[in-house]
Amino acid sequence: MDAEQEIRAFLWEWTRKTVDLDDLQRAFAAMDYETFHQAMAALLRDGSLTRVASRGSDFRGLPRRCRLARGRLCPAADAIQQDIARHGLAASLDFSFYYGHPLTFWQQDLAHILQLSQWLQHTAAKQPLTVSDQQRSWDIFRDEKFLLTTEGEVLLHRLHLSWQDIGVKREWEPLMMAVHPSALQGDICHHLVLENKAPYHKLLPYFAELGFASLVFGAGWKIAGNLAALPRQAGCPEAHHIAWYFGDFDWEGLKIFQSVSTCPAVEVRLAAPFYRAFLQQQAPQGKEQQIPDEAAWRAFSHWLQPEETRKFRQILENHRYYPQEALSAADLLTCGKELRNGIGTLC
Repeated sequence: MDAEQEIRAFLWEWTRKTVDLDDLQRAFAAMDYETFHQAMAALLRDGSLTRVASRGSDFRGLPRRCRLARGRLCPAADAIQQDIARHGLAASLDFSFYYGHPLTFWQQDLAHILQLSQWLQHTAAKQPLTVSDQQRSWDIFRDEKFLLTTEGEVLLHRLHLSWQDIGVKREWEPLMMAVHPSALQGDICHHLVLENKAPYHKLLPYFAELGFASLVFGAGWKIAGNLAALPRQAGCPEAHHIAWYFGDFDWEGLKIFQSVSTCPAVEVRLAAPFYRAFLQQQAPQGKEQQIPDEAAWRAFSHWLQPEETRKFRQILENHRYYPQEALSAADLLTCGKELRNGIGTLC
């Protein structure tokens, strides 16, 4: 939304017949004066605002008080209100976004607005209060993917609707994992989580040799949302589950580790041997734009020796990093065996 549209939308919500320049400048204090001046001049030119001459002007000629011409302020208003009345659209829907934008926005969205209004008025009360996003998308639009698209999310945003407003409970994505059944028989189950796809596929052929209950593909940040499903998905919810995590060594990777460490259903530990293997290689330059996070650093460094901590911190401060792909299949297998052999003394 450009400056003129922002001011136009603000004025459409303004309840009085006139507006003072001081009120507008306070409302748009973050906008630089030149941008504000150009937007106001455009509204004055097209007649959306008319000056109240008796109140004078500022140093650039903007009137200190303006009278609102609502018909010009939102040329689309009449057409929108006619559609609302003709179709009997749900009173609970908020159409204020469309009053501040060209009529084409309304025309493009109207078909979906009609479907949503129909559902709210006639069907919502008869269906379960909370369902998945795909199920609700089918219920309303007869398209199970619409709400998952950018177009669907934009529509909800324009109508000021949240997922809760339409009874959607976002479900976790199923974990992608390989399972070792015999390692799921005990009271404690150890799992190895790899952030990226490449190391997962490198280690998968040797997975049975390592003796972990499962090998889990973390898929970046996705693991932060679905790790809690591990006990159920592994088929042994009563056991104590320990997930050993290995991801990229950069600020983003540390933040992911810190996030998964808070999982209430699984105990999460750092797969330290994999990270120590990084130190045998030269760290490439990159990731300069990532934002440091001291809480994430503390969660990571807790698992390392002081000298290792010093080396890793220096790498971050020099804007260097280690991607998981830096380790070969042989490196990963060696680290996996070292980790598994040491677990007996760590439990």
